[in-house]
Amino acid sequence: MKTIYLLCLFIALSNTACMHRDTLQGNVFKEGDISLIHKGDTKFHVENILGTPAIKDLLHPNQVQYIEQVKKTDPETAYTRGIIIHYDDALRVKYLKRFGFEQ
Repeated sequence: MKTIYLLCLFIALSNTACMHRDTLQGNVFKEGDISLIHKGDTKFHVENILGTPAIKDLLHPNQVQYIEQVKKTDPETAYTRGIIIHYDDALRVKYLKRFGFEQ
């Protein structure tokens, strides 16, 4: 009886090792969210759209980074994209830089 349980456990564990899932890390960007952010928008407005930033730079307190990294089973379709936002002293968007998005 123990052998049957061990065999079932072995089969269950070996099947899960063969399954590959996409891995998502960081923020999730929805289509069109980035286009809603403009120079002069408040930090509150930005965080309502994009959520909490993935990286807050302690050396540059007025800079935040939103990063979305997707690792897929096919390495050629994996991607990293993000947006770096610099705020002025009044916590309004001074400028932003996008990377990894299609042009």
